Amino acid sequence: MTTRAASARPLGLAVAGAQLMLALSWTVYVVFLPALAVQAGLPAAVVPWLLMADQAVFLVADYASGVASDRVLALQARLGPWLVGATALSTAAFLALPWLAPVGSPVLFVAVTLLWTASSAALRAPAMNLIGRHAARPSQPALVALAMLGLGAAAAAAPWLALVLKGQDPRLPFVLASAGVLLAALALMAAERAAPPRTAPAPAAPRGPLPGAVWLLLAALLAALAFQLHANVNAAPQWRRFVPVEALPWWLPVFWAGFNLALWPAMKLAPRLGELRFVGAAAALAAAAAALSATAPSLAVLVVAQAVCGAAWAGVLAGGFMAALALGHVGREGRFSGVVSSTLAGATLLRIALVTSGGAAALRAGGAPWADALPVLLWAGAAALLLVPSPPAARPSGSARSG
Repeated sequence: MTTRAASARPLGLAVAGAQLMLALSWTVYVVFLPALAVQAGLPAAVVPWLLMADQAVFLVADYASGVASDRVLALQARLGPWLVGATALSTAAFLALPWLAPVGSPVLFVAVTLLWTASSAALRAPAMNLIGRHAARPSQPALVALAMLGLGAAAAAAPWLALVLKGQDPRLPFVLASAGVLLAALALMAAERAAPPRTAPAPAAPRGPLPGAVWLLLAALLAALAFQLHANVNAAPQWRRFVPVEALPWWLPVFWAGFNLALWPAMKLAPRLGELRFVGAAAALAAAAAALSATAPSLAVLVVAQAVCGAAWAGVLAGGFMAALALGHVGREGRFSGVVSSTLAGATLLRIALVTSGGAAALRAGGAPWADALPVLLWAGAAALLLVPSPPAARPSGSARSG
């Protein structure tokens, strides 16, 4: 490993910590939101709508914060202090929720919730932007894989954490989650200061949409929708064919075990195959694994199918962020990372809307043929977008050796 790559490793670890703590704070929020909303004077039926509002804010704020981080770095300014300031505001709002709810002011509770969701965007696309700006191009895939590892670890722990936190006093979990997010932001600021100098800005060039970016956006939307349906609508019923409902927190993380184990191979393969084509191949594998998961004749086959599906999603997600950094190099890494993050939020919003409207239950009625088929079709569609048209490579020729 080169000296520059080794010196950028703390940055990757800091981004991983940020993704981990953000994801864990979201789990804490979702677990306690129903009770807090009722305390604040909101009807229980409003909770799904509040979750959808959160995702709508994420959708806008992730892209906006990515663009803002590009502008800050274009001025050769440090991004760390801005990240810490926005995160301090975010953690203050998050920390206030369990204390504000008993006051019984619905308007204040909703306003503080939306302030938290908007300001927490500072640790998503801008954090990935730091990898794009400070790390040498050959070392970026490893740092992206580290960042995704933080997300995967939090997702794997989420079912168990929800079980442990259920019925507990929310104040301590909110304090711990807030402290963790703020410490992650401080670690990012320290890592940025210690990181190698930023890549010099590229010469002025036309800023129109890139063909590869269009393919990536469309494929990311289809793949993210497929993931939401498979992991959050179909997975539990598929496991319940072989295990009791009380065992689900121990079996649902099989998907995320496959995800975490596949990140390192994904990091190695994506630059060699081309990021966009790699995402397409991973989406095709996810479609096949989802089909096997839906038709698994035994628990052992279901375990393999869920693990492979998680591994394929690791390829799609990590490869997507690698492609975003490559397409945005140099100067628009935050913009393109923000587009990917916003797409994930949009897919989550659509999934919550589908569940809230009763559409998910309708899909699963009558043997669940459509519910099981949709992720397969969506992942296959994402694969076709990136493999059949043979889109331009995200990484320009020879750029894997630059930086």
